[in-house]
Amino acid sequence: MSQPKFRVYEIVRVGKNNPELAEIHGERGAILGMTDGMSGPIEYGVYIYRDEILWQVSEDDLEATGEHASRGDFYDDTVVRVNVDEKGRGRIAD
Repeated sequence: MSQPKFRVYEIVRVGKNNPELAEIHGERGAILGMTDGMSGPIEYGVYIYRDEILWQVSEDDLEATGEHASRGDFYDDTVVRVNVDEKGRGRIAD
């Protein structure tokens, strides 16, 4: 397994070499998740600021910006409790 080039919440720019990503070439986004790289190249879930959409982007298609976001920029501290019955069905607890 290779080491990831980017970290969660790191701000990146989408490169311009992959035609499949033409819609977001040059756009800035934040890393919100990543694959483990066990079955191929590391892929990242990149939140594109312009569209507020998460894209799956290969490590080779990303460029570092030297900037970092924080968890609080994307998530609040809301807690949801779920009760699970004996059949594995979940319901949001009161």
